[in-house]
Order: sequence, then structure tokens, then C-alpha cells
Amino acid sequence: MALDEIAAGIELMLDGPEWPLDQLVSALRDFDESAQAIIRQAAQGFVQSSVLGTARGAVLHAASTRAFRAIALAGRSVLQRQRYSEDASSSVAAEMATRLMRAEASRLKWEHLLYGPFDRALWQQMGSVFLEAEEDGRLMLPVHLRRDRDTETSTYREYLRAVALQCSGLEQMPVELVDVADRLIQHLLPALHLGAGPVEGARFIVSPMLGGEPRRLIKAVSEGDPAWYFSPLLAERVFAELELMLGKGVVPGGLGAGPGAKDHIAACIRHFRRTWYDTPSARRHRRHLMGGKLATVRGFGTFSQVISGGEAAALMSWDLRDVSVGGLGAVAPVSEYSMPRIGELIAMRSEDAVAWRLGLVRRIQRDDITRAFVGVETFALDPRPVKADDGRSPLDVLLCDPLRRGFHLRVAAPEGVLRPGAPLFVAEGGVIQKLKPLSSVWRGHEFEVRTYIAV
Repeated sequence: MALDEIAAGIELMLDGPEWPLDQLVSALRDFDESAQAIIRQAAQGFVQSSVLGTARGAVLHAASTRAFRAIALAGRSVLQRQRYSEDASSSVAAEMATRLMRAEASRLKWEHLLYGPFDRALWQQMGSVFLEAEEDGRLMLPVHLRRDRDTETSTYREYLRAVALQCSGLEQMPVELVDVADRLIQHLLPALHLGAGPVEGARFIVSPMLGGEPRRLIKAVSEGDPAWYFSPLLAERVFAELELMLGKGVVPGGLGAGPGAKDHIAACIRHFRRTWYDTPSARRHRRHLMGGKLATVRGFGTFSQVISGGEAAALMSWDLRDVSVGGLGAVAPVSEYSMPRIGELIAMRSEDAVAWRLGLVRRIQRDDITRAFVGVETFALDPRPVKADDGRSPLDVLLCDPLRRGFHLRVAAPEGVLRPGAPLFVAEGGVIQKLKPLSSVWRGHEFEVRTYIAV
């Protein structure tokens, strides 16, 4: 059964004559469980579509979001009717609230898959369900959502999942890691804590009563502020265990499969450690608000063609918003199947400039479906395309620094082109210069930057 059919079935059930409560509960249970396998397949398809830049992802996103909304709406309908029912069951209420919360947390993840826009009412809706469950004493009541499995969850755990997702800096993660991050969070849930009072390791707070989204704990919360504290402190033990397993080539069930699974999980662990445990680094350089247009090119190969006098059709126009010594922020026109990627190389040039600068996409946030704020870390001013040779084959590379004997310089190239440890010979200005490789290397999406010394 397709997701649109499941959503349509739930919507028809709610719009038609009122069903007996027990039949409504049974039908929602069947619809919800029928959707889970399809939703997992849709997430995989969405990631593939995003990587390939096809329009299929938009269809999958719309269908999944519609299903989550329908499940949550039906769950709220059941809970509302139970409040006035003489036959109200605490276990059924706990199950319906948990199904509702799971759907809302999943919708939040899918919003992050597109880096927004986000439904600001989502946290208010989840907060009201959370507080009602706490008041009725069923917040942590164990629930078996799947009849064929012994896995337990609860309204508390599904809300905790949503809080952890929102506190994980997903706007800084490549889209293919967002779904992995969600699965890793579900694996970590027993080690995560959300409590009504301060607790060791708490770096974030959320207020179910006020309906706001989680935020980083910067200073002590004033007395009377209805805050719940999120602490991922104990997750470090699980991270260490997972790293040992990954080192032995073992990937726990449910966290992924395939040749890239270990690298994806390891990348998520590193990201969570930075986001959850490290003290946020102070901005080293002041950000200055600034307007204007930027001519922009995405990707190493496309920029190499443009800078060498190739097709100018690849140029895009972005709106500059702010600049600092180490980067800039700009607003880019986007669609569901054509967005910048985290880690992608971006070449930029202002309207009145001749030289290009190279940057790396660090953050993406969308406030509407047509535009995205893109945070770019710049790493090279006035890059130059040159011919190079590593003694095995000719190469086209970009020099990111001036070529001066005895000085270090960085060389950018497509990923895997530059041989580790191999010297490089480059020709610039009619002079051939030998570059000796150093150990420094870092990688972006489909490109890498290695450091050499001119000898």
C-alpha cells in the first residue's frame, strides 16, 4: 500500500461518519504499521534522489509528510475522544500518544532532510501530548508498537528522540547522514536523559509547556521557567562500544547496511561528540551584514570549466547576507531536487570583483521552499587552474596559494586524483616547479585539498 493511499485511508476515516472508538484505534494501528516499511524505503529513495539530483525526492517527501500528518491527526482524535469516554484505557491512550509522537518526530526528521522549512507548531503539538501523558501518569508506560517484536517504546522516548534530533546540528550534516543520525539516536535512547530538573551533562533545554523548540543551555534557567533538561552524557559509553564494533567490521542491526555503513556511523558519532559535548567555539571574527549579488559556481569540475573559459551557463546568482574573515552567508534559490550539499565546493565572485574565492558549504537552512540560507567557509582567494603531473599522468588542479619556492601551498583536485606521498610538478608562468607533499589533507564533497611545499 503506497503512502498516499495510507494517508487517504486515514483522512477518509476521520472525515466520514464517526467510527466506534475501538474500531478507530484498531484501524489506526493497522494503517500505522503498514506504513513503517514503506517509510523506510521512502527515506532510502529520498537520499538517493538527493545525491543524484532528481525530482523523485520531492514526491517521496510529500507522500511521507502527508502520512505522518494523517497518523498524528488520527492519534489526536483518539486521545480527544478518550478524554470523554467511560471506557477509556490508559494502555490504549499510551499507545495512541506514542504513535502520534513517533509520527511527529519522523516528520521533524523529514523536515531536516530538506533543511527546512520547519513547522513551528510541531513543538507545541508534541509538548501538549507530552504534558498530558505526564499528568495522566502514562508518559513512560511501555508500549509495543509492533505485534511481531518485543521492542518497547513510550511517549517519553519518542519525544526524547525528537529533542535529540533537534539538538544534533543536522543543518550541518550531509543529507545522506541525517537518516543515519536518526537511527543512531534511536539506538542511543536508553543512554539519553530528559528530566524536569538540572542534571549532569545537560547542554540543552526544552519547554513542553511553552511549546518552543529545544535550545542550547547558555546560562542558568530562571526559577519558575518550565524547562526540561536534555543530557546526552551517558551516550559516550555507547559511542565507545560502537567504535570497537565498527573497528572489527561489525555494524549493529538497524544502524545500516552496505559498504558505506561503517563510515556513515563513524561520521555521525564524531558529529554528535562535537555538537553534544564540545563547548561551542566563540566566533573568531566579527560578522558584518552586507548586501549584493554573488556569481556562484557549484562543484570542482564545473568551476574548473568556468575559470578556464568554458560555459558560463553554470553561473548562479546568490544574494549576499553577511561576511567575515573566514566565510560568508548567502541566500540561494533552491528546489527540492537542486540544493547545495554540505561539504560541496563553492566558487564565488562579487559583482565588482575579478578574482574568485573558494569555499566549503558548512550549513544550510531553509525558511521557505524556494530559498535557503547557505553558510560558506572560505579557504582560498584567487585560485588558479594549472596543469600538473605526478609522474604517472597529467592532472588539472587548482592552486589555492601563491607559488613561491620554500613556502607551503595548498592544491585542490577531484577526490582521489592526487596520490598520497607523490611529488607534484606544476607549470605556471612558463616555469615548472616541483611540489613536495606534506601530511596535511582534508576532503569535501567530491574534492580534496592537500598541502605541499615548493622545492
